[in-house]
Amino acid sequence: MHVSDISGKNHMESPALSSLIPHLLALKLLPRTGWLQRGVRDVESVAEHSFGVAVLCLLIGDQIADIDRGRLLAIALLHDLAESLLSDLPASATRLLGKEAKRQAERDGLAALIGHLSRSDEYLTLWDEYVDGTSREARLVKAVDRLELMAQALAYERSGVRGLDSFWPLDDEWATEFPPVAALAAHLRTERSRSSG
Repeated sequence: MHVSDISGKNHMESPALSSLIPHLLALKLLPRTGWLQRGVRDVESVAEHSFGVAVLCLLIGDQIADIDRGRLLAIALLHDLAESLLSDLPASATRLLGKEAKRQAERDGLAALIGHLSRSDEYLTLWDEYVDGTSREARLVKAVDRLELMAQALAYERSGVRGLDSFWPLDDEWATEFPPVAALAAHLRTERSRSSG
């Protein structure tokens, strides 16, 4: 951020940004629904998940050539923001609603949250990239999102929770574009085998 951004025209966005703060705080309290459906008691929040995705994106992204770090982190931070309005819709809801209806609701939610910001078009474009997988950064966030899910599933399984097989992809083909992600996914599978064996 440049100093001119603070004292210049972007300072005018303070009221718009302040209206977003309650939604950011809501993500700290919003549980990840899929875990609740499986009987996990102390579930992570959407904010905790998003934080994990963002940190992993930073660390993994630095190991991959030709990744725009700023774009990567922006996508990671935006990818679940609309859930502050829509809640964390589980896979069962997506099956019933259909992918396109869910996508449109999430995009509309994000637009409602950030539409008053001067860079809202840019943020919506980044979110579209994430959903469509049209950039390497977007595909990396999507892969890391899945990787973080696997890591969380392993943590819950190690604490005694059972019935989380559906959170583990059948294969790691989704990770092949990014060798560090593929290596970490393989490591998580190995750790899971050791834990259950």
